[in-house]
Amino acid sequence: MSERNNDDYEIEELLTRMPKFTDDRPKEEVYNSVKMKIDSRHTSDKRKLFGSPLSKWTPYFVSIASILLLIFLVTSMESDSNNTGSVSEESNLMKMVEEESSEAQESTNSNNMSETISVAEPIIELLPLNKITSVYEENIDGGAVFYFSFLENALSVPVTIIIPIAQLEADFPNGTPNSLEMYEKYAARIDEEGLGFTEYHPYKGYFTADEETLTHYLSMGHGYDTASGTSAPYFGSINEIFIDFDSLTIVNEDGSAIDWDQVGPLNDQIVLDKNQGQFNYYNYLAFNGETYLTPNFREKYNSLSEALVAMKQVENDIYTSVIPEEVTYTYKIEEGINVVEFDEPLDLESLDPFEATRLIEAFSLTAANFGAEIKLQNIVQSEWDIFDFAKVLPVPLGPNGFIMTINE
Repeated sequence: MSERNNDDYEIEELLTRMPKFTDDRPKEEVYNSVKMKIDSRHTSDKRKLFGSPLSKWTPYFVSIASILLLIFLVTSMESDSNNTGSVSEESNLMKMVEEESSEAQESTNSNNMSETISVAEPIIELLPLNKITSVYEENIDGGAVFYFSFLENALSVPVTIIIPIAQLEADFPNGTPNSLEMYEKYAARIDEEGLGFTEYHPYKGYFTADEETLTHYLSMGHGYDTASGTSAPYFGSINEIFIDFDSLTIVNEDGSAIDWDQVGPLNDQIVLDKNQGQFNYYNYLAFNGETYLTPNFREKYNSLSEALVAMKQVENDIYTSVIPEEVTYTYKIEEGINVVEFDEPLDLESLDPFEATRLIEAFSLTAANFGAEIKLQNIVQSEWDIFDFAKVLPVPLGPNGFIMTINE
């Protein structure tokens, strides 16, 4: 027997003594399970991926090398097996591995999976808007809006990011993407810590979308349900980001109903706000020294009038009212228009310019959360930046505006 044939014989003998492996799970489930574990490992410190590109790809290189080695061994075995007209179970297993590897490669670009950061993709820089804090239709200029959420001290802060048209067309040549596609493309590349917030995104697990229903697949130990301080920002940010989905389903990685700590099994779909959560808005001073417009722990109100009146009332030390203590107002409906009238003439020049702008926008954002427009009366100035007080206020697309820039 030649040396090569002897080696082949020993390998075949070794494999025949190995236990027979069977797995009745669908291949999609196997792939999703493996991908979830890989994604969890990568996203634990996503920024290190840019500084250490080889460490990112190491698991893939190891996997590919293992598959190539197995293919080589099986090829040798099959050469002998074909002479006798039989194919070993190990050969079938290797074929399954090859098929799943091919499917995994094809699924890398799937819009239904959370993307892994590409080494070639640069970090996204977010520049705050200059004169206004919210984003309006006229600011878009042919681009699109990407809704995002910063996390700090177990609080979610909604932000509205303008994607310039040139960037949008380069990243999505087939048309305007939905919120999930934008999240998968951009979320992992935003340096949240560099902006003064907690590194929170991308979410653990992965998402799929079926029309207007979003499904989040989570593995054991995801941590989003360990306490109210983890659940609240999770659900808050989900609502702030995925504004074009009606509902959310949270499941285990195998698709079964998830057991949410302190709540129990989540068998029902969770209704999402879709940018109309019936909130009002307050000032939130972040650790980075910047002030943002945010809801008060996402507290909802039954009516617009109730929400507007409550904007003067703050019952915690986290948020502050956008309205100076000495300023009072009343709410009324005049000729079918929602109107806030200040009891004494309000001089916006007496306020810090951004403070004045946030006051105006807090009213318009609150009205927009109820699907309404609003008008302000008894203001000394007839105009302020883009606001003409003889008319209803323009409807903002979202608070806390930024412009996306990517330096290739």
